[in-house]
Amino acid sequence: MAFTIIEVTATYLKPDSSPATGSVTFIATETMRDTVTNESISPIELVAVLDETGYISVNLAATNGDFTTPRGVTYEVTERINDSNENKYFIAINKGAVDGAVDLADLVPNIQTVITQNYATKEYVDSLELFGAESIEFTPTTEIFSTNVQDAIVEVREKSKFVFEQYSATTIWYITHNLRFYPNVTVVDSGDNSVIGDVEYIDSNNLIVTFAHSFAGKAYLS
Repeated sequence: MAFTIIEVTATYLKPDSSPATGSVTFIATETMRDTVTNESISPIELVAVLDETGYISVNLAATNGDFTTPRGVTYEVTERINDSNENKYFIAINKGAVDGAVDLADLVPNIQTVITQNYATKEYVDSLELFGAESIEFTPTTEIFSTNVQDAIVEVREKSKFVFEQYSATTIWYITHNLRFYPNVTVVDSGDNSVIGDVEYIDSNNLIVTFAHSFAGKAYLS
């Protein structure tokens, strides 16, 4: 018996009941295997963009299939809804979902929300251009040299990301990024396939990522 695929849906609205915009990402916490078919599902990030009604739909393998191993796998869900908080939590997908579908609103997270933070979305920042942000004076600093708001925002964006390239195959990547904060880390191998590793933050400028297998690739920090 192969994996049981369940449709996961959700609808996001603004306080005035109009459709929200943004995206929701899903990624399994580790590789799931079917012991009968000998098939595996790798933990690759799935991004669902809200449509014009605020609706999303993704197909995910049930985490409790009869022949699915290991037990206890969950999906990390990250909600990035514009003009709202960013929320990250974990869910399990039941093979017995009615009609093979389930709505996120009906699922109880396995643990409490692990990230809730306010942030200015790219859409909001870009909208500042409509209000003459380029003409709003900005006082340069020792690190940001722009003299208007919009240019300063662009400069901050560029200085808030870092790409690390690991040329030789290894299980441990030592990354010095000098961003002076604890960034999100996305890793791909040399074939641009997403890979999940264990991230250890040494300090605000250095981190280590450990993997189960050796490979070369890139890490995108932001």
